[in-house]
Amino acid sequence: MILPEADELLTPAMAIDGFRLGCLVDASTGMILASLENSNALSPPTAAAGAADVVNVLALLNGKLATGEILEDVMITFSDSFFMVHPVGRDPGPRILLLVVADRHRTNLALAHRALRDICASIPS
Repeated sequence: MILPEADELLTPAMAIDGFRLGCLVDASTGMILASLENSNALSPPTAAAGAADVVNVLALLNGKLATGEILEDVMITFSDSFFMVHPVGRDPGPRILLLVVADRHRTNLALAHRALRDICASIPS
């Protein structure tokens, strides 16, 4: 864990019903800056690297489409889980990502989305 205040930054994510994993991720490298787990079944480094890859591909696509829009979040649905990625800060090129993985059968996606937005707003960027 690179950020010593990880508990303070990620603890609100643990309140999401069905929470499994929360990570702050460097978007350019996929490296975990901080993480909290509620399940040993996930590989945080793999999940973090995947989240960074997805965001970087979407940023490239957005650049090619020349829409000028800013990526707000990415929701990926698997059969048993949601992978929710939200950039910290409003810069066009996100530097830090918040990744939360939650149980699909226990999580209210709308409430989780709101919680991620609120968490990101509270993290200094």
